[in-house]
Amino acid sequence: MAKRRTLAWTASLATLALIAVGTQFWALGQSRLGGFDSPLNVPPLAESTMEGSVRTFDLALQAGTTEFVEGNPVETWGINASYLAPTLRAADGEQIKINVANSLPEDTTLHWHGLHVPAVMDGGPHQPIHMGATWAPHWTVSQAASTNWYHPHLHGRSEAHVKLGVVGMFIVDDSEESALDLPRTYGFDDLPIIIHDAPVGLTAGNPLDFLYELFGARGGDSLTLINGQYEPYFDVSTSLLRLRLLNASIGDVFEFAFSDARDFSIIASEGGLFEKPLTQDRILMSPGERYEIVVKFQPGETVTLNRSVLDDDGSVGGPMPTIEFRAASALAGSAEVPETLTALAPTSTDEVVRTRNFDMSGVAINGLMMQMDRIDQVVHAGTKEIWAVRNLDRRELHNFHVHGVSFRVLSVGGNAPEPHQSWDKDTVLIPPETTVELLVTFPEEASEGWPFMFHCHFLRHEGRGMMGQYLVVEAGESLEPGDHLISTGASDH
Repeated sequence: MAKRRTLAWTASLATLALIAVGTQFWALGQSRLGGFDSPLNVPPLAESTMEGSVRTFDLALQAGTTEFVEGNPVETWGINASYLAPTLRAADGEQIKINVANSLPEDTTLHWHGLHVPAVMDGGPHQPIHMGATWAPHWTVSQAASTNWYHPHLHGRSEAHVKLGVVGMFIVDDSEESALDLPRTYGFDDLPIIIHDAPVGLTAGNPLDFLYELFGARGGDSLTLINGQYEPYFDVSTSLLRLRLLNASIGDVFEFAFSDARDFSIIASEGGLFEKPLTQDRILMSPGERYEIVVKFQPGETVTLNRSVLDDDGSVGGPMPTIEFRAASALAGSAEVPETLTALAPTSTDEVVRTRNFDMSGVAINGLMMQMDRIDQVVHAGTKEIWAVRNLDRRELHNFHVHGVSFRVLSVGGNAPEPHQSWDKDTVLIPPETTVELLVTFPEEASEGWPFMFHCHFLRHEGRGMMGQYLVVEAGESLEPGDHLISTGASDH
């Protein structure tokens, strides 16, 4: 009898929470009078100074409050603002330094997701930025033009810190991409589109807290934001618009398509430009993935970009409006997307030195949960390997992100990957009971005792243990993990 009363009480709490959430959703809907009543917020480009030949950025991690709904301030974190972060921009070959001052009420890190950096500058769990401290990573940018991002990566706290709002985009430019006739005026015809979760579920006393803890992070409902806004609109003034899509959600896989099912050109994924643009009418993105698309508009038209949530069983839910695009009555002309974008090295397994298996199940990889003092894999600098990543779960989506590298997807469930998955990436979806083979090329330089991470980028999975560590060592050094020690230290590197 006591057990039945407990179950009944739990059900009652869930019912009350659902009623409260419904009320909250109603309030949000009322506040925006049907939606699309606010112009899109475009994160500002971060200012920089030159210290000799070094481009220097100053970032301040700070806590504050933000009113997503007028009169209802909620706790948020941001960089150089109370919420979200500016867009960093640097060019291939540039020396950069980033001063990161932490005035938050707890330690954190700042990871450069997609950036090819030395392991000690990676901003993973081994580079904590203590309260009141400043971390100053520095490196020479050495990669193709690409859309990347940055976010906290403190072990066990990434989910909370990202959800509070510490999310920013990092764009790399290069001479080849700059020479192409593509939309490239930031905030005008080249837009960052950051899809992420509202922090209201972490606000003390908010009824959403209960559902968040009970059901987890996934849901894709009206708590999904675009650049920190509910259903914004953007006034289009050019015939072509470039969208840099970033799925910064903590656990949702989204399918994006326009309300009229129009085609668009996909020109780049995480590692940079494709050889040729790909024409599609929808695209699936798991947390951490980025794609650049170019879409064409006609004068005077209005169209929305919609999102649908992929469920664990592979089904896609109904479309939900995400952002509305309003084309002016007269549009400035834009050149057509070039037929050829870049030349990429063909995918070849001729130089592969070994294959490694990674079995994902529950919140473990190869039966092991993350431990800060354990090296899981050791690889040789400059080599290529095949990483076979298998999702053993029957009804649970995962994805796989590798720090410090780009990889090529060789196969998904034994079949060739979709065309947009075929070029350089750093994050890939792993469907239930499916093996995805990756061709991974490791950095030319050893990581000098500092590990890189590999993990599921569903941040609740990562935080509970679905993460491992690999070291890059020089040729001739042992590949046995037990032969290597992890360097530890604070954020003064």
